[in-house]
Amino acid sequence: MRRRIVIALLPLLALLVVGVGISYTVIVSERSTQRVFIDRSGDAVRFATLAEAALISGDTSRLHAELDAYQELYSSPVWVLGLDGSLLHDPGEPLPRDEAVDDHVQRAFAGSRIGEARTVWPWMPAPLRVVEPVGRDSQVTAVVVIEAPTDVLRETTVRQWGVGAVLLLLPVAALMAALWPLSRWILRPVRDLERIAADVRGGELGARAAVAHGPPELRGLASSFNATVETVQRTLERQRMFVADAAHQLRNPLASLRLSVENLRPWAKDPDAREAVEEAVDGAEQMSQMFEAMLAATATASQERVSDSEAWTLARVFETGRPRWEQVTAEHGLALRVEDPEPGLVLRQPPGGLVAVLGELVENAARLSGGTTVTVTSGAPDEDDRADVVIADDGTGLTAEERESARGRFWRAQRHQNVRGTGLGLAIIHDVVEDVGGEVLLAANTPTGLRVTVRLPVAGTG
Repeated sequence: MRRRIVIALLPLLALLVVGVGISYTVIVSERSTQRVFIDRSGDAVRFATLAEAALISGDTSRLHAELDAYQELYSSPVWVLGLDGSLLHDPGEPLPRDEAVDDHVQRAFAGSRIGEARTVWPWMPAPLRVVEPVGRDSQVTAVVVIEAPTDVLRETTVRQWGVGAVLLLLPVAALMAALWPLSRWILRPVRDLERIAADVRGGELGARAAVAHGPPELRGLASSFNATVETVQRTLERQRMFVADAAHQLRNPLASLRLSVENLRPWAKDPDAREAVEEAVDGAEQMSQMFEAMLAATATASQERVSDSEAWTLARVFETGRPRWEQVTAEHGLALRVEDPEPGLVLRQPPGGLVAVLGELVENAARLSGGTTVTVTSGAPDEDDRADVVIADDGTGLTAEERESARGRFWRAQRHQNVRGTGLGLAIIHDVVEDVGGEVLLAANTPTGLRVTVRLPVAGTG
């Protein structure tokens, strides 16, 4: 978001610089041109007065002396034209003849004065010309034409442009330098809320966003977020309390029911009655196992996630779970092979912990695979910051259709109906792993068996 804000503001700054810069350059050029034009117009008025006096007296010596001295001092030739077009004063250079000069001379003979001059730009080397009538209205007897060089004017304009550019670019540069930290300061409440949300996602349900700082909209958002987290926390707490109460209230009746049914055995003399009693005992036992499994599933689902800051390294998970894995595989006559994971790798922990998830998968492979070896391996993180933990066996495996159905609750393969279990373990694993942004993948192992991949995000990532 910070980058988008900066990118959005940069064109506005560029437009501001261009708009202010263009206006400044136009104003400076116009003012400089007008100032020189006014100065030269004042000189032209004075020369027109001298020319009028010289024409009246018939003595033009002073006029010639003034105009020659002016030309030598300012390098600006001055022409005085009579009504017949003759030169009353010739500076030694030809009178410029172009459409603009001819038009101004004709207007001056008609008694009009030119109040403004065209703007001189630094890339325009043409001189600035001023035309002034001698006399007024119908009394015009001559015209004074001054040609002023614009070298100094153009240099002054460029210099003023440079000063203006520095004065404009300094605050703009300061603003651009402050834009990144300024945007970071503006977005700090959003980043704090994002960090708190990540903490909650990582299992810290006690984390709360600050509501005392930032704009009103973000304070309202933080308050709503805190209320949502509190609602979730209360719901989970009520669920845990219900599980505890249900376990306390139902375990004893189930145990009493099973004991009562078993006490009927001495009284069941008839073979059919004895068979019925045995079926009732088996049913009570299966009911007890199913109840325990459902309680375990509910308890696992209601557990808080392990926060990323408290998550174990994968090496510690393997070290902690390995004794139990060896015991389970040995009880079912299988060998266990474990490859040490990458040192320091920490994966996001699902509710109940990764040790419990891997322990359930190893036990399933030992009980149900019918193979000889169970292998536990792990991989390095990929470009999406996810890493795999793989439990593979070399047993009979599952068909593609069975792998598709295996994540359903209470599902069991037809050949495993007489093997102890409830069909809830893999479904619970799917739920808790997906709850932390991971996934469980079932695939055929090579050459035979089942390959279960638990893919989890690296702790601390999105």
